[in-house]
Amino acid sequence: MAKGRVVFYEDPPPRTQTPARPVYTARARRRRRRRHRLRGLLFALAMLVLASAVGYVLWYTHPAHQSTIEDPDRAQVETDAGSGGSADLAAVPEAQTSDGRIVVAIDPGHGGVNPNIGAEDYGSEANGLHENDITLATAQALYDLLEADSRFAPVLTADGSAYLKPSERGAVAKAAGAELLLSIHLNYDSSASSSGFECYAAPPRLSTNAESVRFGQLLAAAFSDLGLRLRGANGVRYLYYDENDNKLIYESTDSTVLWDPTFTVLEACGCPAVLCEEGFISNAGDMALLSGDGCDTAANIYYDCICSYFNLT
Repeated sequence: MAKGRVVFYEDPPPRTQTPARPVYTARARRRRRRRHRLRGLLFALAMLVLASAVGYVLWYTHPAHQSTIEDPDRAQVETDAGSGGSADLAAVPEAQTSDGRIVVAIDPGHGGVNPNIGAEDYGSEANGLHENDITLATAQALYDLLEADSRFAPVLTADGSAYLKPSERGAVAKAAGAELLLSIHLNYDSSASSSGFECYAAPPRLSTNAESVRFGQLLAAAFSDLGLRLRGANGVRYLYYDENDNKLIYESTDSTVLWDPTFTVLEACGCPAVLCEEGFISNAGDMALLSGDGCDTAANIYYDCICSYFNLT
């Protein structure tokens, strides 16, 4: 340092240091991968929940589901599976059109010893009542009314003495040249509160659909006037079997053409046809109207509706 001269040294400016890059250990990398996988699983789970919710809404609002949730334990209905008796078609009267009479087929649901179960086919049972007893009494009363009317030639597809499959019942109606078929049944539910009238018309894929629905509408209006509530939109419905033999019920307001099979008797008879579940055998109120003397009441309703269907007074 020079004599008499003072030299001041300034502090050097701070140097900007680049932070050291983190060092990932094998354990840290595994934790990072686990976090990524967890986020992916949570996202996938959220999408699955959303898709399930959307699927449920679509399923719940489907017309078939809206019909079946009202009555999840529907009564036994006849299918064409298994073996049965053979209809004596030679004994069936030929179509009576030559003298102008209208052939109407009346199909009393169930009855006869079913070889598939080795016992009488009672149909539904409740409170000491058997469906086949009520349907046969109603069908016979209707047969008598039509036979007494010279404009009609009624045919019973079964008389309760032998078990006939739905296809055989339909064959009886077709061989007789029936212009209309009415199949009479009763509904059942494990809950005694289930009640009401519903009928099933030949579905849209059959050429007899429109006339079947027209007859069903006459029946629904008449049984509503009797005091029975109408099930579904207006009491007239379609029934199908899916590939797993599950029953799907649609309202008659749905004109979608489906190729799933429906009640066999409606397909086999070759004419406009309606299968009636006229009330619930498990409901005391319905049976007060339809059993006993109510069989004659129901027969008169059917007779009036048949006359109206053919524009007769």
